[in-house]
Amino acid sequence: MKLVGVTDDCHSVDELLLKLLETEPYIDEFILREKSKTDVQLIELISRLSTRGFPLDKIIVHARPSLANSLSIACQLTGYGMSVKEARTTFPSLRLGSSIHSLEEAREAQAAGADWLLYGHIYLTSSKKGLAPRGTDELFEIALSCTIPVYAIGGIRPVHLPFFKRHGVRGAAILSPISSQDAVSAVRDYARARDS
Repeated sequence: MKLVGVTDDCHSVDELLLKLLETEPYIDEFILREKSKTDVQLIELISRLSTRGFPLDKIIVHARPSLANSLSIACQLTGYGMSVKEARTTFPSLRLGSSIHSLEEAREAQAAGADWLLYGHIYLTSSKKGLAPRGTDELFEIALSCTIPVYAIGGIRPVHLPFFKRHGVRGAAILSPISSQDAVSAVRDYARARDS
């Protein structure tokens, strides 16, 4: 099972650099969900990570396939912006994930060439205030129906990871632990649950 860290666009490049370096030993991949940062700022961050020995195959750029392609790193596509089909045609060798919210969207994204799917939000979470969680029923149906990896996101706690594993979910994406004051301790708890 993969553990995917998601950044929250609430830190400076310097702060984010430190958080990523500190938590990297426990996280399999990171989605840089930095909507307010420019391409130049993201390139600077990725360059600085690279010079510090950070494995760039752990980085996924959120919603910027052109930038991801130019840096030869993966991209997480969203419901807005470039579609999986268009991205796969434009950037045939780019590793692409697709954010999905239904079984139908999952099937469409897989057929269009997505390499993995991110489904959520599963549980109540402060990042989706006022929106009802989707729960696990459809998540498990998607995991059984798709041949590509399906990852869960939204309100996930370490205790959920073994439950997900038993139902074919191949990973979990976490945002709050990466952003917390003691990110290393929070992330370590998830890594222990992943590895148990």
